[in-house]
Amino acid sequence: MPAGQLLADHSVWLAVPAFAPAIVVAAVIVAVAVRNRRAAPPDDESTGTPEDGAS
Repeated sequence: MPAGQLLADHSVWLAVPAFAPAIVVAAVIVAVAVRNRRAAPPDDESTGTPEDGAS
């Protein structure tokens, strides 16, 4: 094995705790968005609000 070969970069492992919460938050946001998109009723023209301005 050459003397100058780097086997591991420990600074990468030290950075994992800093990025893990951001990854978890992003995963939760994506999961909630996907769940809400699936649960949304089909979009139709009867939204319950008058569009002709007669209120």
